[in-house]
Amino acid sequence: MIALPGVGLAQKLSAAPAAYTVKQVIDMLLSETPNAPFPRTVDQLRSGSLDQEVTGVVTTMFPTIEVINKTIKAGANFIVAHETPFYNNEDQTDWLKDDEAYHYKVDLLNKNKIAIFRFHDQWHGHRPDGIAMGNLIKLGWEKYYDAASPRMITLPQPMSLQSIVTLVKKKLDIPSVRLVGDLKQPVSTVYLAFGYMDSKAQIAAIDKNKPDLILSGETREWETVERVRDGQAMGLKTSLMVLSHSVSEEAGMEYCANWLQPKLPGLKITHIASGTPFQYL
Repeated sequence: MIALPGVGLAQKLSAAPAAYTVKQVIDMLLSETPNAPFPRTVDQLRSGSLDQEVTGVVTTMFPTIEVINKTIKAGANFIVAHETPFYNNEDQTDWLKDDEAYHYKVDLLNKNKIAIFRFHDQWHGHRPDGIAMGNLIKLGWEKYYDAASPRMITLPQPMSLQSIVTLVKKKLDIPSVRLVGDLKQPVSTVYLAFGYMDSKAQIAAIDKNKPDLILSGETREWETVERVRDGQAMGLKTSLMVLSHSVSEEAGMEYCANWLQPKLPGLKITHIASGTPFQYL
């Protein structure tokens, strides 16, 4: 887990376990996000009840069946997940009424009284963005964060693209990345597009900021990928590194656990990574 100032001390000072409800934990999650709770958001309780007592919290990227089982084994009953449990961004379930995996997951949650809160929009809305900061801490780049330009990082000394590939794979535990660019290219400016970011916004950022590198979670191949490839054919400098969605945001949910722990003394908060769903052959 990421070491944050005051976390260890807060844990030592809280000798007696404290009782919290799901609602109290959610209120704390939203406590530092400007204008939260948002009036329209995917951040909703997707299982369990607001008044149930919390035995432990697990943060994760995707609330997979594997993560749910590990949560049960850990004695926790509240999962704070960045992404959907039900295979679509709006967490709609009517279309899944005949799906075996959906019913298995719901039964597992209900049987074990596991609450899931989706913490997406309002964690990105935190200042700084919780996902971005988690990644920056892992990469050792948090000192370069600029609140006036939160998606742009300027490195004090240029790094080769090859060095950044090596750093990202090691620190974010990513087995493989996809790259549009020259590994020898020096990189000073990095645009952060973790998770999914609309291609029109990414391309607008290329035109406005002209970053040396975009760190992207995922993008469809006929969009930003082709814009970067055409740009390089023209002699423009922007490269693109695609990390894959889940692993590009996991560090942000690990950071969430460390950020939340001192705010809820006496309650055990653990990060369980959902990991990449892919095998790389």
